[in-house]
Amino acid sequence: MPQSEKASPGPENQLLAALSANDYKRLVPELDLVEFPLGKILYDPKQLIKYVYFPRWAAVSMVNIFEDGSMVEVGVVGREGVVGVSLLSGDDVSPHQAIVQIADGAWRMKAGVFKREIESNGELAAVTKRYSQALFTQVAQTAACNRMHPIVKRLARWMLLMQDRVESDVLQLTHEFISTMLGARRASVTIAAGTLQAAGIISYRRGKVTILDQKKLEEASCECHRIVRDEYDRLLGKQSTAYRRKP
Repeated sequence: MPQSEKASPGPENQLLAALSANDYKRLVPELDLVEFPLGKILYDPKQLIKYVYFPRWAAVSMVNIFEDGSMVEVGVVGREGVVGVSLLSGDDVSPHQAIVQIADGAWRMKAGVFKREIESNGELAAVTKRYSQALFTQVAQTAACNRMHPIVKRLARWMLLMQDRVESDVLQLTHEFISTMLGARRASVTIAAGTLQAAGIISYRRGKVTILDQKKLEEASCECHRIVRDEYDRLLGKQSTAYRRKP
């Protein structure tokens, strides 16, 4: 995929797919298809937001970075949402680092165009506002989960969250990256992943996690995944599996 190209966006991003045919067609000229390579930083903390991004099959982590250089993930955006949602409140500066954790692509829109759409209070504004409430629930529940629940449950919850975002049972993730996102020691993540693998719930090989048993993974998780998913479903409708990508 070229770094940036004009194209007619398909239904991969659910916010764009929720628009009426007329609004969708009107916004197509404002959207550029861009590549999201693994590890690409879209914004750093306190950086001016020049674009918003509507992911296709990519997943983008919102990460808090501490003074000692350590970091922890506070939220994830995939095809259900948009990166740069702080523009909704009139804030042009990113509060977090936004980094691509699963590579693919996204539809890019200039921040000025997005703000114009929000100010017009049209369809995109309405669906994005509902999405921002769902994202707030995810961020709040993630903070509570990281404080209260053991690493195995947190890892299971996080894998389910990632599966929801990219709609695939195969996730290209390393233990080192997962430990950074969970704010946990790599050794703890390795032990937790080994527990899930020994139970036949996942398989892990060379940076690739494959979810083998969805039901058992949900049972191994805490209630946090269900709470977040139910809120997304309530505000945005149940996520479609019509465009589920094959592993």
